[in-house]
Amino acid sequence: MNVVIAIEGVLKRPDSDAVIPSGLLLYQGLAETHVVHLVDDPDTFNASKAVAQQWLKRHGFTKHIRVIKPHTSDRYGLLGGIRALRPDLHVDLVVVADPSQASDLLAAGYTTVLVSHPRYSRPQWKPDYRGEPRAWDDLVAEIETQDQRYAQDTRRTAGPL
Repeated sequence: MNVVIAIEGVLKRPDSDAVIPSGLLLYQGLAETHVVHLVDDPDTFNASKAVAQQWLKRHGFTKHIRVIKPHTSDRYGLLGGIRALRPDLHVDLVVVADPSQASDLLAAGYTTVLVSHPRYSRPQWKPDYRGEPRAWDDLVAEIETQDQRYAQDTRRTAGPL
């Protein structure tokens, strides 16, 4: 079975060079019995395939066949990268973290797994994303409101249930 896994959001945190532990487990499990191809966004690792390979090797991602580096970083770049594989290569499963990519892949006929981890997702991948970051004062006010509610919660001071 040929499996394609997106590096960003599945194996690597989008906001840093850190490994996503559940992504590492998923990779190791799939690579044990399947042929794994990795796909990397062109903007990740400064568009360098060599830097991507070094990061993968340093973090124990060594059982894949190749790294696919699409030429464009828009939402259709992954789809183009998969289609650029050998024509006789059937892709059985694609693992991504971006819901718009998952939608495009499903529409194109690929079996797709969407990895949704709240701590490692980009804000624009979340369904409640409004396109603008919240102002710092709004965040502070929300935290203060929740702190007040917590302090006033009678369940905290009531006896045991």
